[in-house]
Amino acid sequence: MGQGCRPGSVLALSADDRMACRARQPAATVARVAKVPTSSVSEPSLSARMARQALRLAVQLGLPVESLCREAGLRMEDLDDPELRIPYSVLDHLTERMVALSGDANLGLHLSRMDMADLDDPATFVVLTSATLRDSMERGFRYQRVWGDGERFRLEDTERGVRMRFTPIGVWRPAHRHLAEVALAQFATGVRFLTGEDVRPLRVRFVHPAPEDTREHEAVFGGPLEFGAPANDIEFSQEDARRPFVHADALLNAMFERQARHALERLPQPTTASERVREEVRRTLSGGDFSFAAVARALRLPPRTLQRRLADEGQSYASIVESLRRELAEAYLRRRMSIAEVSFLLGYAEPAAFHRAFKRWWGTSPESFRRGLNAP
Repeated sequence: MGQGCRPGSVLALSADDRMACRARQPAATVARVAKVPTSSVSEPSLSARMARQALRLAVQLGLPVESLCREAGLRMEDLDDPELRIPYSVLDHLTERMVALSGDANLGLHLSRMDMADLDDPATFVVLTSATLRDSMERGFRYQRVWGDGERFRLEDTERGVRMRFTPIGVWRPAHRHLAEVALAQFATGVRFLTGEDVRPLRVRFVHPAPEDTREHEAVFGGPLEFGAPANDIEFSQEDARRPFVHADALLNAMFERQARHALERLPQPTTASERVREEVRRTLSGGDFSFAAVARALRLPPRTLQRRLADEGQSYASIVESLRRELAEAYLRRRMSIAEVSFLLGYAEPAAFHRAFKRWWGTSPESFRRGLNAP
């Protein structure tokens, strides 16, 4: 879920809040060009919001905050800057030091309870004002780079419904257990808050082994848990994916989506291998050569090196192409383009192949999907 989507969050929108948001100038919520003062801009980075919230939890736990900042290479005065982005390695180190100093075995679950509200984050407001749970997942996936480089979140259809997968950036380290737990815990609690219903996931999976005591996990997620799994993900039924959001607002959503797109445009160029592949595929998808070999040549990397880097990020070339096609298909159909034109723009040799892929993604045909857009 977007940052801040949790019970008790100040992002709950009252009627007065909605009117104030409509009156607000769009530029007020668009982050300026990100800064990465602690490393080269070539290193993958994320918004400093999570580090700020981690340090707030450190205060509650009685940990030496100034010492933690020095060890992580952070300055307290910088963390109030809404533009600040930090390397993932900094957050990893901070998380691991907090666990070591506090002895808190469930630090990620406790971090998920912290208020992540940030009025300078349009991507979170896009999620908040989405029409349904599935819509919010689609948009959270689409604008996730506002929160951090790389495709940490990936939306996938399943036989029973839909799931969101979370893959930490970089080679596995102990912090990734806690970052996976905070990500999925925020998702689980955020869904209940934003639908106003006691929605329970079909299944929650984690790559790491089960902790000695899972009672707190069971209470937070309220659904079947699996540890030592192939991936970190949370799955919901088709029925729950269609649940409306209590703060759904088409006008606000469109406004915040414009701001989120602008925020993406103003970020530094993609730095992870998956982002570079995604951008190259997007550039060559219609009429160009977007094969894996061609993409590797364009990025000036040996194919095996590129494949290894994608694997280190928990990605694959095929999954990147699939997710990009799915995202663009929805956008093109909403713009009332013909099926043949959409098929060409997505790089399919014939419309029949596009029809099969679309049915797999959405469970319906492109024509039925378009008719649904026109329904009152």
